[in-house]
Amino acid sequence: MSDPTAAASFQTTVMMGQMRVASLCLLLATTAVAGAGAQSASRPQRPISQAPIVEPRLTRLFGSDSLEMESPVLSPDGRWIAFSTYAAETSNLWVVPATGGEPVQLTTGRYGDNMPTFFPSGDRIAFRSDRPSSPGNPQQYVMVMPFDPQTGRAAGTPRQVSLESIAGQSLAVSPDGEWIAYGARSDTATRLMVVPSTGGTARKLAEFGGSVVWIQNLRWSRDGGFVYFSPRRRGTETASIMRAPVAGGRAEELGTMARRPLAIVPDRGLVLQRIDQGQGPGQVPVYEIVTFGGRAVARFATPRNMQLSKLTPDGRGLLASRSNLVAPIRVVPVAGGPARQLTEAREYDWPVGWSPDGAHVYVQTRANGHEGILRLPVDGGPATQWPIPAEAKQPFAISPDGRYFAYGLTEPAHSGDLRTLVVRRLADGQTRVVTRAAHVGSSAVTGPGGRYRNGAEFFYFELRGDRLELWSTPPEGPSRLLRAFPASYAGRTGIGVHGNRIAYTEKRGDSTAVFVAEGQNGRPHLLATIAGKADQPTWSHDGTWLAFDYNPPGEGSRYGVLLIGVGANGAVTAPPRVLEAGPQWGWQIEWLPDDRAFTVFGMTGQANQTHVFLVSLRDGERPVALTRDDPSTRWGYSLSPDGRYVAYPAEIPRGSSIWRVDLGDLLTGGRRTSR
Repeated sequence: MSDPTAAASFQTTVMMGQMRVASLCLLLATTAVAGAGAQSASRPQRPISQAPIVEPRLTRLFGSDSLEMESPVLSPDGRWIAFSTYAAETSNLWVVPATGGEPVQLTTGRYGDNMPTFFPSGDRIAFRSDRPSSPGNPQQYVMVMPFDPQTGRAAGTPRQVSLESIAGQSLAVSPDGEWIAYGARSDTATRLMVVPSTGGTARKLAEFGGSVVWIQNLRWSRDGGFVYFSPRRRGTETASIMRAPVAGGRAEELGTMARRPLAIVPDRGLVLQRIDQGQGPGQVPVYEIVTFGGRAVARFATPRNMQLSKLTPDGRGLLASRSNLVAPIRVVPVAGGPARQLTEAREYDWPVGWSPDGAHVYVQTRANGHEGILRLPVDGGPATQWPIPAEAKQPFAISPDGRYFAYGLTEPAHSGDLRTLVVRRLADGQTRVVTRAAHVGSSAVTGPGGRYRNGAEFFYFELRGDRLELWSTPPEGPSRLLRAFPASYAGRTGIGVHGNRIAYTEKRGDSTAVFVAEGQNGRPHLLATIAGKADQPTWSHDGTWLAFDYNPPGEGSRYGVLLIGVGANGAVTAPPRVLEAGPQWGWQIEWLPDDRAFTVFGMTGQANQTHVFLVSLRDGERPVALTRDDPSTRWGYSLSPDGRYVAYPAEIPRGSSIWRVDLGDLLTGGRRTSR
């Protein structure tokens, strides 16, 4: 996704729709994989975590057959649960008694109201909203709404508090209720700010350069003297834990986490993080509590489709929402026409590939409690199903001929950012270990096509010392090194392959430099330096065009596709130009076979509304939303190799529930913690 804040706003929606869970024992068990051709990684492994496995106590607090609920938070007196709901084009705030009862809607309208937070007094709720935004340019701001803790209803209208838009999901109210902390972003910097809760002039507590894209996990110290937070840096899975003095002074780094934190507990010096970061169907969410110094305290898992939210006021647990979304696979003709549904609305299905002739689509699904891959004929007929190994981790990849299945798995010696990469022959189940050092943050495995055009090979990254290495491997045969990059590239997406040519981007201040190089040791050719952010280079089939996700400079700038013509010698054959693509925020460019058009996925200016757009290179032709007649929400797609169809999961909401996840004294040490 091109805009980080927009990505954060809707990340929970994507995860709710796609996560699946197995039993706790299976999740945390040690898995051994047999196979020939293993390549030993020379990179030393981090120590194995010895954190004890705990089973949290789960309590269902409220459920609904019609509301899709997220981000629940408990009031300070424990009487009320505030949460946001989302639909195809809007999200609003609601409240329900914690002991059960009828929910009450607090905000209305076609807005994006989300992430509610109670004031310590319980008589106001702070939240994020795009209500102050201009039409077609939605930005999130800090809002405050009066709340009656006796009746559980709004006591006034929402009021804008921050003048700057928010950079990140998190905001936090001070213990005395006088201040609200949030992150803000400009063209050149991201700042930690505090603003009077009644509105007024905001103060800057910390400032970061362009590599920091948002501020997360905000939390005040018990005495209100510090704001704890985690700055997220572009292109990395690691995150710092920091605190800034409210009275003024330099922000202090307290530790570095291998994974992005979900919550910070300042008074105990603890961080909650998810250690299994995949987000596709069948993925298992496993969480770890660690100290600021990185020592693991405990591990636990939650049921499938459960998304953790805010800490409870007593500090002993968290609230969570659990979605009942299903998503059958639908296909829509690229040439125009109605969508057709291929799978039943029973699970959250996901398209993972196509047969070379475009006659069959491969779909990840769940049947009889087990994950599997369906080979579905687009024009009707019987389907073939293969099981997915229980130990397999996202992302998955299918070879074009449908004979091989590549996946990652976690072994005991792995650190949080490494996986073993396995290729499985579906005919007989034989497996081959490709590497034990695939880098998860850079995608553990990627199938051919899209940004990686190099026959039928699978692609993966290895992080070795100060080098990030891009490798490819055929389904059967030795791997080969394509090119090495600095280790700072880990987690970045700005790399694309066409045969022996590799395109990549580098951030240079407020601009992006675009390079093409031949093979491992070829000298890079600078194609262009572009103002703004260009990322995810995608080669056309014939290798004459490079298309990039692009955002021009300026806060709230609209997404476009940057197009550059490239010759065989790396020379520019057509100067850079930007095409209107349709979405406000976009990602996943896929070229049609004739290279005269491409598809792109993205969000429009309306909350939660997504479409697959067809974009032509011909002058004067405007983008067309292929999914415009389908009212469902979708969060991804797959274009058939023949360019005839787009397959996508069409979300069908079937309600959700709110839970309390109690962790006992793990987060408090027997003491109450501050909000």
